[in-house]
Amino acid sequence: MKSRLQTLWDQVSPEGGPCPQPNPWGVRRRVDAALDQKPRAARLWRKLKLAALCAAALVLLTGAAAVTEMVLAPPTYNVLSAFFQGDAAPWESLMDFQPVSVGDDDYTLTVTSTVADKSTLFYTLTIEAHSDEAWEELRKQISENFYALFSFRSHGSLSTDGEVDPGSRTCYISVSTERGWGSSAGIRLNLMEEGKELRFSYRPVSDLKLDIGAEGQGTGGWAWPDMAGPVTLERLTLSPLTLEAEYTTGDSELFPVLYFLWDDGTVSDLDSLKGGTGHGSGHGANGVTKMTKSYSFPAVQDLSQLEAVVFEGMAYPLDKGEPYEVDMEVLTTREPAS
Repeated sequence: MKSRLQTLWDQVSPEGGPCPQPNPWGVRRRVDAALDQKPRAARLWRKLKLAALCAAALVLLTGAAAVTEMVLAPPTYNVLSAFFQGDAAPWESLMDFQPVSVGDDDYTLTVTSTVADKSTLFYTLTIEAHSDEAWEELRKQISENFYALFSFRSHGSLSTDGEVDPGSRTCYISVSTERGWGSSAGIRLNLMEEGKELRFSYRPVSDLKLDIGAEGQGTGGWAWPDMAGPVTLERLTLSPLTLEAEYTTGDSELFPVLYFLWDDGTVSDLDSLKGGTGHGSGHGANGVTKMTKSYSFPAVQDLSQLEAVVFEGMAYPLDKGEPYEVDMEVLTTREPAS
């Protein structure tokens, strides 16, 4: 005789086969972690609750749940609004804004939104104080030693352009960090009790790699406008969020002089696109350094409208076709996003 779950599976699965069974112990561990992180005795009434929870989870996974579905809206203060200019609405699908929290008696730390690519992870946090005393201590630490508030599992740079809401005793903070291996990260609020660390996962957006292999000019850009020198550009990696260049140079402060050729025939230079968030690393010997350096764009870029990246008068198409010469003097400069 078929079980009720098997009958449900037969109705919703065109391929048939045995019904996949949720792991009740895995569900139990997650419930325990969400409550107080203490193991619980496997009493009969708990087993019954777990069985009901597993059945509900299977219904959701097979698409046989109720017709109505809750749609989660992105928070007002999110990674796109914190780090990028322009209208963020068309790019909301790049974000993950399912909140993840950890708390103790004094504070709750919540990751409210994330977005990432090959090189960089961006995320936003809220810190909620549970008492006036905890709020005053948080405000004091923010004003006196902001960067000592957090410990990271990877190197991070904090944006202090967040917001403070005294009425709800909540602080809003944005973080950008060089992305490590894998697709998870961790952060700890050092005001919380020992052992309270927030771990969260993220999904990187797709990127595009262009092999260049050409020599040309480098510059210090907006940071060091009087600096110039030769560079050998090996590869570029572009996403809607950032640009990463791999190159060799005699001065680690140099960056290749790049232009962006759009489908409508307009062109943008790097300084008009480059945002304020960046990171890099390098190593070398005998006066030659191999660099990998990334910069975030000031606005999310629609790469489907980008025809090519131009370096030393040669356009390198995003479809990875053959490079071709361009006359920069006849191209119209594109207005930066605002």
